[in-house]
Amino acid sequence: MCKRIRFCWSTLLMVMILASCSNDEYLNVIPKNSTAVIAIDLPGLTGEAKGVNGSLMKAWFHMSDASDCGIDMTAKVYLFEAPDGNLGMVMKVKDEDDVEEWLDKMARQGRCPKPQKRRGCHFTVLNRSWVAGFNDAAFMVMGPVVSADQAGLMRKMVKYLEAEEGIVDSPMFGKLAEIDSSVAMVAQAQALPDQFVSPFTLGAPAHTPLDQILIAAAMKVKDGCLLVDGNTFSFDEKVDAGLKSAHGVFRQVSGMFLNQLPADVLSCLMMNVDGTRLLPLMKQSESFRAMLTGMSVKIDIDGFVNRVDGDLLLAVPKVAGDKMQMGWAAQLKPGAQPLDVDSEAELARCRLTAADQMLPAAVLTQLKNSRMSLLVNLNGVDEEKKVVTDAFTALLKPLFGEVRYILYYN
Repeated sequence: MCKRIRFCWSTLLMVMILASCSNDEYLNVIPKNSTAVIAIDLPGLTGEAKGVNGSLMKAWFHMSDASDCGIDMTAKVYLFEAPDGNLGMVMKVKDEDDVEEWLDKMARQGRCPKPQKRRGCHFTVLNRSWVAGFNDAAFMVMGPVVSADQAGLMRKMVKYLEAEEGIVDSPMFGKLAEIDSSVAMVAQAQALPDQFVSPFTLGAPAHTPLDQILIAAAMKVKDGCLLVDGNTFSFDEKVDAGLKSAHGVFRQVSGMFLNQLPADVLSCLMMNVDGTRLLPLMKQSESFRAMLTGMSVKIDIDGFVNRVDGDLLLAVPKVAGDKMQMGWAAQLKPGAQPLDVDSEAELARCRLTAADQMLPAAVLTQLKNSRMSLLVNLNGVDEEKKVVTDAFTALLKPLFGEVRYILYYN
């Protein structure tokens, strides 16, 4: 009897292990050295936004019915940035034949070339610039790339699709798994747009490579704003200690300058600090100083920051040519000494005043509830970048609805 029981338990354990391996197999295709990974729990999002599965597949793949496409809509979807900068998406395959039949149907409708087989994997091109490849475990889309580079990307994707191990065993993926959210992200600072990196470097030792500074965040949408509840960290102990130390510099924002943020602001950085504690962090962060000195504001920056004690708001209401025009508002120490004449004149010129039209209430509430926050207005970019912005909002829409702002806060 004991032998029989042990055999049953052993058999059950083996089945569980094999099932676990099978369930995770599609994750092996995500490149191990990806600079950013986003996990999207579709069943969780369906509970928050009814019909998100169908709207997602319709928006991303022009599919009216996702029930027979061969994709497992109960498994998480992963977005990533590969080491070479290409963007990618991975979904779990439920039935390889159904996926091929779905893409064959799309090919007959003229939406993509007929899938071709390469070393056990099938490939086609979606929307002329996104390479799609799949096998019996994973459906992968990467790009965007021009026609001349698509064959080279397919060769890379074959290696990814054939990989027996990928990002699953990496520290980044382990951190991602710890985040309790329907949409979770872990990203290296180098994966972010250059103009938005600087606040995340505060506290890191001077000359720290951006791939050693990471952001972990849970994401959700409220009233048209993508709320990114995050924190910075590092797998390097020394860098991590510096970042954690910087967290202690930020205090609860009072919100006294929120009425000075216009609804069309391009971006803003808000925090509550004692400037004498912020200044050393600034001095060791090259990217933060570069951000301030590149905003067409000719002032004694060190002297200005040293006088701050309370809320500090730096806003970019517009872009003029290649230069950002910064506006500011700050609580200064009582009896703070004036700066030089030119600096004081420049500060007077770019001081923020009450806005005619304010930001949505949900955005203002979250700004006030933060210690440090960074807001980006997706509708505030110039025409040159509008194509990229439109593509990004189109990606977010089936998941969250209309999104106008992105707000990172901690």
